[in-house]
Amino acid sequence: MITHRTQPWRRRALLVVRYQAPVMLALGLALLAPLLLAAWDARGLPTWGEVRSFLLPALVCLSLGLLLRWWLGNISWNLSVTESLLVTTAVWLTAGVIGSVPFMLMLGTPLVDALLESVSGFTTAGTTMLVGLDELPRSILLWRSLIQWLGGLGILLIVLIVGRAQGSNANSLLSAEGVKISSGRLSLNFEKAAVRFIQIYCSLAVLQAVLTTLLGMPLFDSISHAMTTVATGGFSPHDESIAFYRNRPDIYPLYPAIEFVLALFMLAGGTNFYVLYRLGRGQLAALWDGLEMRLLWLVVGGATLITAWNAWSLLDGSFLAWLHHSFFEVASLVSTTGYEIKSTGAFPREAKELFLLLMIIGGSAGSTAGGIKLIRLGILGKFLAQQTRLLRSSSHTVYVPTIDGRPIPRISFDQSIFVLLLWLCYLVVGGLIITLLAPHLPIADAYSTVFTAIGVFGPSFIPVDQVIALPILAKLVFIVGMLAGRLEIIPLLVFFNLAAWRR
Repeated sequence: MITHRTQPWRRRALLVVRYQAPVMLALGLALLAPLLLAAWDARGLPTWGEVRSFLLPALVCLSLGLLLRWWLGNISWNLSVTESLLVTTAVWLTAGVIGSVPFMLMLGTPLVDALLESVSGFTTAGTTMLVGLDELPRSILLWRSLIQWLGGLGILLIVLIVGRAQGSNANSLLSAEGVKISSGRLSLNFEKAAVRFIQIYCSLAVLQAVLTTLLGMPLFDSISHAMTTVATGGFSPHDESIAFYRNRPDIYPLYPAIEFVLALFMLAGGTNFYVLYRLGRGQLAALWDGLEMRLLWLVVGGATLITAWNAWSLLDGSFLAWLHHSFFEVASLVSTTGYEIKSTGAFPREAKELFLLLMIIGGSAGSTAGGIKLIRLGILGKFLAQQTRLLRSSSHTVYVPTIDGRPIPRISFDQSIFVLLLWLCYLVVGGLIITLLAPHLPIADAYSTVFTAIGVFGPSFIPVDQVIALPILAKLVFIVGMLAGRLEIIPLLVFFNLAAWRR
């Protein structure tokens, strides 16, 4: 029993353990979906290898979830900010471990590789440790897509719904995970906002699946890609990613339309869900009346034109073809989805340098995209303009920076600077470690792997087989980067700080 008199470290440990119950229950139920697909494909009972890969971890998760729920009971009082951060990180770590089990049981994937695949899925990073995807059972491919769909929705949101957390408990956990419903905020309580979030999320997935199926994509592929597109995750059931359809024009003659639809839905996944909510209510002005949306269109349009011009002037092909390739690539980068119709490393050097910047920038706040977020760049730009203006004004001038007519709190600027510095620290240290562990890689290629990890983008400038061949320590660096990028670093730092548990 947890009371206010319980020692802080014990109280926080019990809180963290208690909040693993709903995520275990949710994942236990999710593990049954690929098992049902395996039975469908086998037209009866699937092989024991497929059964044990999903049934055993499902039974363990459901049993432990029910046991923890019964043992610790419901927590009815508020979580502090520190406790929210601890619970947040623990939930993502638990999800990553559980998600890795099917890969080890079915495919014999080494522990660290399976953990990286799982963490990459739940964080929607999209870096994969698997090759030969086209020959794998559809059940394990569905699991890859499903963990990205759950990760995009937010494991923490699942915790709140399944665990029936309410009030400030729910809001503190949701804020800790970084899934802000809006930068403008929905004028709804948490329960209604969560319902709106799920409705938008599921509607995007269903609509994309319908459109791509009508354009000739197989139903399984449509469902798989719909889950990983709205989650901005990028896992595909094919080694060639979206290029699979382009490379078979006789079977998929409408592949340009498929690519265009996917690009639009990638941008939708990387757009603030508050904007999508307003669009659903017929408010078309939401597409341009906010600073963040104007920045999004500026980045997407400018980067597309620059990349297309650079590739067209140096490589073969028409400008329109490169414009199509560039739009898809930029949409994939800004939303941090990671789909490819042309290898990222196949673009000219100048374009690849721009791609690294796009990986860092990412999408909008309140979306499933990773990256630093456009709104933070807007905040930094506003404060830079403020300092420049003050230098040119008298000492008595008062200038308050605003975004969309609202004053920007000083703490927002401080937090943006802090997150940016932490990102730079990871990029410098992580990149140095990778260059030391893999001296055969060009420096730019080595650093691209840590850019894609913390930017939760996925594909880097080196092929998958070279990523798989990297040492274990390098893969652990990627796992840390993916978690830091998804959680926006601070919760991860708090979790591994002993003082946070004791005070």
